[in-house]
Amino acid sequence: MILLKKLVLFKIGSKDAQLPKLVGAFLIVLSILMLVHSGAVMFDSWQSIKGFDECVINSYKSASEIGVENGMDKVVYELKVRDCKESLYQISGAQIPGGVYTLSLRQMATAFLGPVSNFFAWALVFLFALFLFNSASVVVPVEQVEIPLSTTVKTVAIKKKKK
Repeated sequence: MILLKKLVLFKIGSKDAQLPKLVGAFLIVLSILMLVHSGAVMFDSWQSIKGFDECVINSYKSASEIGVENGMDKVVYELKVRDCKESLYQISGAQIPGGVYTLSLRQMATAFLGPVSNFFAWALVFLFALFLFNSASVVVPVEQVEIPLSTTVKTVAIKKKKK
């Protein structure tokens, strides 16, 4: 017994209705906007990570300017450091526990790699959108069907070819 394999295909698009080009065009516009947005978030998170140490140092300097005589320097310092930590968290998502005044390497990586990976994900969406935009139609194999052929059908087909 011989098995004949047949693929069932699903085709999207034609010469009249170019649905892949339309979807590709919308995805291109969306991915460009999101690439710009994620790039801005990526650079903002880098600036906030880079400026965190300076923010803590400036907090100490401003607290020391108030003076030790009234006892408010520690309170002002803690409030300003907490403001630096909240700003870093809002921009990059990195949390720094209480009593810690520096960023560890792991916290820097966590804060920066999220926006970078988001940027690259949108770059992949952009490349996929270009693929769709340059395609007139998309054909996707849905199912493979096996049809058994009997030997009588085979011999009839061979006899017809010989004549």
